[in-house]
Amino acid sequence: MPQMTGGQAVVASLQAQGVDTVFGIISVHTLDLFDALFDRQDDVRFIGGRLELGCGYMADGYSRATGRPGVILTSTGPGAADSVGAMGEAYFSASSILQVTTNVEAEFVGSGKMATHETKDQLGMFAAVTDWNARIGQIESIPDHFVEAFVRFRERRPRPIELEVPTDLLGQSAEVEVLQPREPDVPQGDPAQVERAWNLLRNAKRPVIFLGEEIHTTGGGDDIIQLAERLGAPVVTGDGAKGAFPENHPLSLGMALGNRIWGQNPVLDWLSDCDVALVLGSNLPYRSTAGVGLNLPKSIIHVLLDGEYIGKNYDTEVGIAANSGAVVRQFLSAAGDTDTGASDDYRAEAANLKQQIYAGLREQWGPELYAWESIRSVIPDDTIFSLDATVPANRAVRCLPMDRPRSYMYPHGWAGLGFGFPAAMGAKVGRPECPVICVTGDGGFQYNAQELGTAVQYGINPIVMVFNDSAWGVLKGYQQDRGGRRMATDLVNPDFIKLFDSYGIGGTRVHNVAEMTRAVQDAVAADRIHLIEVVMPDGFPAFCRG
Repeated sequence: MPQMTGGQAVVASLQAQGVDTVFGIISVHTLDLFDALFDRQDDVRFIGGRLELGCGYMADGYSRATGRPGVILTSTGPGAADSVGAMGEAYFSASSILQVTTNVEAEFVGSGKMATHETKDQLGMFAAVTDWNARIGQIESIPDHFVEAFVRFRERRPRPIELEVPTDLLGQSAEVEVLQPREPDVPQGDPAQVERAWNLLRNAKRPVIFLGEEIHTTGGGDDIIQLAERLGAPVVTGDGAKGAFPENHPLSLGMALGNRIWGQNPVLDWLSDCDVALVLGSNLPYRSTAGVGLNLPKSIIHVLLDGEYIGKNYDTEVGIAANSGAVVRQFLSAAGDTDTGASDDYRAEAANLKQQIYAGLREQWGPELYAWESIRSVIPDDTIFSLDATVPANRAVRCLPMDRPRSYMYPHGWAGLGFGFPAAMGAKVGRPECPVICVTGDGGFQYNAQELGTAVQYGINPIVMVFNDSAWGVLKGYQQDRGGRRMATDLVNPDFIKLFDSYGIGGTRVHNVAEMTRAVQDAVAADRIHLIEVVMPDGFPAFCRG
């Protein structure tokens, strides 16, 4: 076995697992790790950010766009802590991030002697936002931990993992065997439960399929389309699953989001009139299901990799803790050559409901629908959208048609601000051939505006749409609804055009839909990083009249 430093063992283990890109920030604690990266620059690309929060969102965007784990390198204490917000978002949104960080020298871990950047309990700090984390105590065991991490990414619900190495181990040497990837044991559905579920589905008169966030990672999209067509089952997508089923498909009823920030949606009540719901890969989060009045039928088949979520918010008739793609293939195998299609009347009812949903959007959000459909009309089908928690994004989730998986991402898990821009950068790094459009607000963009320097330095070219209403727009709307007692929601902003220009980035300021659409079309054609500042102090209706 070859002699390696701990830093070399980390880099070699990442490369053995197929990692070709890492995000992060260098530190005095990680100098030996970066010495190892220096020798592998032709194989492993490093993207150096300005803040670990932004780097974490870049890794998240990379993962959501590619379906592969995003990797972030941080350092002991404050550096690692600055990533926790991004790790939490990935945890609750089912996204795979591997964070490799350092700890103080082995002799000082847990000592309380206040070595540089010593943390009281760094593992504990990450325990709440990771599926698994571990401190690596020996150089020789580094490869084992990385193999375990990547197997977990493919066998379990997609979530972050944190591995930490005492900083002195990175410079020490030992004989190390770099391990190749281990074939995962993809969880299949229990045969008895699958049979129960299939009997419910094949006898259903009014089946419906509800897709969730895991589908972007577990895949099986073509199989899900085949199953829906054979059952004659309409398909809805839950929070975080937009695009997992093509919205231009006749059986698609779009997003099952409504009330609160999502507007009126007749599908929320209609679902209760179905007789069987097949829920695939969704943890059915309270905030966007039961908490907003979404009604599911009494008979629910719930398939999810993490069985602890099954039955949390809805009683479940059949629960299957397994990979949704694998279970769909089991259903198709059980179906054989027999179609169990629903009646023509039911198909016609679903088609009519789809028209009602669209008519409802035109009635309540006509300007927003017009704006997003205008953008959709001038961009390629493979365009990726990365959105922040902002009013335009709340409208886009229902008004912007999406037909491809892993092409629409937003912070649906923790629903925090600052995700959109760095996640767009990560998506563009992972899928450089696709246009990537960031949709963010003036406040949310400033959470990670510092990453403009990263984008320029590494030639990362998303289109950045900053919707500027000089306010925390969502909260300002809430205050207005609560009687208009407004405070703390107005913002003083920089001149965004000048800010981007200071980095050598071009910008366009637009005041109406026609100008916005032309700017998007031109920016996509140029394939360069570009700001489109959308000035809309009076909201979408005035913007669309301009």
